[in-house]
Amino acid sequence: MRRVSPQTLLDVTAELLEAFGMPEPEAASVAASLVGAEIRGHNSHGVIRLSTTYEAMIEDGAIDPTATPDVERHSPAVASVDGNRAFGQLTGERIVNAGLEGAEAAGVSVVGVRGGTHLGRVGEWAERAAEEGFVSLGFVNSGGTARTVAPPGSADRVFATNPVTVGIPTFDALEFPIVLDMATSQVAHGKITKRAVDEGTIPEEWTVTEAGTHVEDAVAFEEGAGALLPLGGRTAGRKGYGLALCAELFGGIIGRGEVVGDDDNDHVNNAGMFVFVDPQRFSTRAEIEGVIRTVHGQVRNAAYPSAVETGVSTDGDRALMPGEPEHDTRRRRESEGIPLTDGAIEALTELAETRGVGTPLF
Repeated sequence: MRRVSPQTLLDVTAELLEAFGMPEPEAASVAASLVGAEIRGHNSHGVIRLSTTYEAMIEDGAIDPTATPDVERHSPAVASVDGNRAFGQLTGERIVNAGLEGAEAAGVSVVGVRGGTHLGRVGEWAERAAEEGFVSLGFVNSGGTARTVAPPGSADRVFATNPVTVGIPTFDALEFPIVLDMATSQVAHGKITKRAVDEGTIPEEWTVTEAGTHVEDAVAFEEGAGALLPLGGRTAGRKGYGLALCAELFGGIIGRGEVVGDDDNDHVNNAGMFVFVDPQRFSTRAEIEGVIRTVHGQVRNAAYPSAVETGVSTDGDRALMPGEPEHDTRRRRESEGIPLTDGAIEALTELAETRGVGTPLF
């Protein structure tokens, strides 16, 4: 494990994207998104995606590094974004811009998206909206691909991890916006992909096989062994399954994208629905801040006995507000640097050598 400065990683990432054929301004924008995920602790959706996801998608034509998304405005409150198979981070920017424009005009707006390739860390789009003072809700599917999640009682890979994201502005009540970004499976697939790069193992409660056991080896899972359990696992997986199903349908109906059962895509091609709301059409800023402080106080002042486990994917000894871990991690990594595992360094170095990029990481 070594640490690299955010600016250095940003420079290397932008240069790699330009080597893929992206124009400089768009490469800088996508690089900022990928490094932003790293800074916030979501390295599964950070620069490792260049070698684990994007290189193959570009080579296969699933991503066009020169493409730009289109926005179609149906009414002041309704818009559609076609990513045109551009880098998904560019599509995400268009989604937020179109959604905020509609919500400013009408109070509420809905944006359908298709052709989004890989939208990256979908919580980024909720975070951006919240920072501008807007509530948002997003449901995303994978265009019928990246199928890793089983329905309850099955071990067949039927759904993708179909994330849901929510953003809520906190104004001056907290130092960070409320941002919920979650897979509708037990864990985001990227968490296993990252473990596979580092030759790691998988916790028992994440996966299932036809024999009712679990997959321990992350590399074996990436090669097709078993399936992810829906959120709630063996006990309450119907809840995650229900959310995944809704995200799948929203992507097909509102986004007019592909769904499971369609065979048009070989790589992830996100479609979905995003809703944006101006909360100050309903409450004053002072009232919103009061609600946030009241709820935050209840969470903060709850008892957290050491005998009650927080879970394998939770840091710390108590519940934090959604978005708080990212805020804390960002502050540390902006000053201390971004930690990269040996596997991530090796993958980036190999990619840089292949693409003729000479900017050093260290």
